[in-house]
Amino acid sequence: MSEFDWKTGARLIHRHNRDLGVGRIVEIAGRQMSVEFARVESLLRFALDSDAVRPLEFEPGSRAELGESGETVQIEEQLDDAQVKLSDGRIVDSESLWPVDPDASLVQRLAAGDVDPPEDFALRLDALHLRRIREADGLGSFLGGRIQLFPHQLHCAERATRTDPVRWLLADEVGLGKTVEACLILNHLLRTGRADRTLVVAPATLTVQWLGELWRKYHQVFTLLDDKRLNDVEREYGKGFNPFEAHNRLVVSQEMLVAEPWLTERAVEAGIEMLIVDEAHHLKRAPGHPGSAEYRSVQPIAESARHVLLLTATPLEEDAHGFFRLLQLLRPDEFPEDVSFDDRLEKGTPLPPCTSSTRRADVGGFPPRQGVPIEIDGWDSWIDLERQLRSRPVKNALERKRLLDRIRRAHVSAASLIKVLRPADFELRGAAEALEEDDPRLTWLAEQAKSWRDNGDKTLVFVADRESLDRIRTTLRRVSQIRVGVFHEDLSPGQRDIEVAQFRLKSGPSMLVSTECGGEGRNFEFCTRMVLFDLPWDPMVVEQRIGRLDRIGRRRPVEIAYFRPPVGLGKDIAGLYEQLGLFRQPLGGVERELSGVRPAIEELALGPEDQDTSGLFDSIVQDARQAFSRVHEAAFQQLHQEPYTAELGPGILERVPPDLDELNEDVVLMACERLNLHTEPQPGEARHSVLLGNHARVDSLPGVPGGSNFLGTFDREEAVADETIDFYAAGHPLVEGLLAHLEDQPLGRVTLLRIAGDEAGFGLMAIFTDGPDFRAEAIDAQMRPRPDLAELLIKRPVKTKRLKAEHWVRRPEWAALVDALSSRLLDGRNPDALVAFQIDP
Repeated sequence: MSEFDWKTGARLIHRHNRDLGVGRIVEIAGRQMSVEFARVESLLRFALDSDAVRPLEFEPGSRAELGESGETVQIEEQLDDAQVKLSDGRIVDSESLWPVDPDASLVQRLAAGDVDPPEDFALRLDALHLRRIREADGLGSFLGGRIQLFPHQLHCAERATRTDPVRWLLADEVGLGKTVEACLILNHLLRTGRADRTLVVAPATLTVQWLGELWRKYHQVFTLLDDKRLNDVEREYGKGFNPFEAHNRLVVSQEMLVAEPWLTERAVEAGIEMLIVDEAHHLKRAPGHPGSAEYRSVQPIAESARHVLLLTATPLEEDAHGFFRLLQLLRPDEFPEDVSFDDRLEKGTPLPPCTSSTRRADVGGFPPRQGVPIEIDGWDSWIDLERQLRSRPVKNALERKRLLDRIRRAHVSAASLIKVLRPADFELRGAAEALEEDDPRLTWLAEQAKSWRDNGDKTLVFVADRESLDRIRTTLRRVSQIRVGVFHEDLSPGQRDIEVAQFRLKSGPSMLVSTECGGEGRNFEFCTRMVLFDLPWDPMVVEQRIGRLDRIGRRRPVEIAYFRPPVGLGKDIAGLYEQLGLFRQPLGGVERELSGVRPAIEELALGPEDQDTSGLFDSIVQDARQAFSRVHEAAFQQLHQEPYTAELGPGILERVPPDLDELNEDVVLMACERLNLHTEPQPGEARHSVLLGNHARVDSLPGVPGGSNFLGTFDREEAVADETIDFYAAGHPLVEGLLAHLEDQPLGRVTLLRIAGDEAGFGLMAIFTDGPDFRAEAIDAQMRPRPDLAELLIKRPVKTKRLKAEHWVRRPEWAALVDALSSRLLDGRNPDALVAFQIDP
């Protein structure tokens, strides 16, 4: 059913084809209507529920012809469906008005003295300046997001978008903001019209985070493609309808794409223009093999999509084969199946210009990691339980696997161990229950929790499994009486996002306890500290945990609290990680050398309690240190073209348009005032509330329905610090709605200016738009081109003296002068605005 009650004689306009002009319904038959468009002398038919047409509405400032007299009048506001208030105060029936075609009458309007106030022209001119800055190829096109500006991210986004198509591998080190880089590139392609239908593929744990990041930071509305959405598509569009055609911008989990192979086929059929794959190191393919399920689910889409972004933290130095397999997805012609990756590396052949691999050392400015070993008393129950477990004999591989799992669980928590104990394990159960009631780590954590909360701190606690998480949360609530947030795999993606959002709030929980599912992709850089309740036997899992805090944009040191028991396996593991430097610096790029850590810990766990452990891990530590040095010497890093270096940073930031935010604020607030939207300054930096209420001169704006209200800021730093308020920047519905309204309406297209200059003179200036850019051309009364005056007239802010149109129009030669000058100036072209000017010395 149509949202409009169409009747014969009603006037309407086409939403997407303004060249048709105003149409009038001449017949309604069944579920169709016939519409006559007089301008193009055409009769078109539309379904009654078509969204291609909408009723004609008279916008404030627009012109119309009144009744049979043909008098040209200006609209002040449309009062209701039946009546319109004119600028001279008269109220007339809307049926008696017919709109004047603004595009075809600028010269006629100027000749008749039918001009707009200079402030309306100034608003239009400022909007053109804003559009030029934010949509051209410069840095302004990347600055709409709610992000801090880091030069290495802008460098990457600029390099990527200079290519066409954009098929890029983002392989920066962990914590440098690959997601931000991907969103900068995506936002640029969408805003400049180079891409539209977009698909983001990410692990299920990150899909909701992608939705939130795209909306909160870039005002991009994406839809999560899950089972519920698939059912909705079938119900709304019919069985078999392609979900990628029902929704233009989608996020889908990698797991769902693997489980439902038909989705890959439908994505290819729909014609995905932009594909983004997060955690792309899961796309594995051995030589001569069709690839992992993840690879097979993505490869056809990557092959057919025009633009592709792959995000991975796997460095070239440690996984050359996997790295080149990803390059094959992006540039199959340059990396055929029979290419020898090793030969290419050995020869030092540069990589194609499709990679970014920035390292922390290239960026600099990261706060240090501060390992805080917690040495406390009360480990007797722990030591007793470990002794019982390690003294058990092992007869076969199955028993070995079971015992190792129990020892590992005991180091996580008693609750974790109890879960897998059998009824016959009386002694172990008793020891575990004793530890559960007397775990020194829980006692210490409960003692600290209150003081941390009172200081306003945010503490992230990592633990290996759900059983341990529940035990910690229960104890802290009961003993410390504090609010505790949780993050684990049994929560839905939406619930996880809510937990993180609540934790981020100043009034939210002071502590969040997370299992390992919070260690991939999530950003917790706002936290005061991290507590490692246990130390996983894989150091890269620990690195992944720490990476949630140790990220770009963090300003305070990364405090990492971990427990160091006085004896036993826990002491040895803590000592090993200290030797590796895990609590001092990131270990990215040495995964292969660290792969032997877990087997070594397992051998130690099964060995005698009193064995000499000195030197046990020496070879592992030595190999890791050598690998770490090799990565930082970056033998292969030189293969990346145009890499970012710290020396480039100042120059990039100098190119950021200094007046973009100020200009955006001026345009939005001026437009709100002109359209009578209710705005009020609020406490904060450039913070305003905006209401499109009953007193506004428009019922709605493109993308903004009537009654909408917003609370936001024009200040980037405030927007980054407080995500609970809007950021009035490129992409925000209010900003885009106002700019679209200004672009479509006649407001400020014809005016008179009288400004100060070096010489006296008179002339005409026309403004022409060309995509996101515009240019001004001027001639003087002697028909001479005057680019100098055009430059002067479009300089902001526009400074003009007050004048009355009739003083110019009454001149006998006025109409002829306008006609002659405009003929020479326009030469058959249609301008966006036309200005008559007088220069006073």
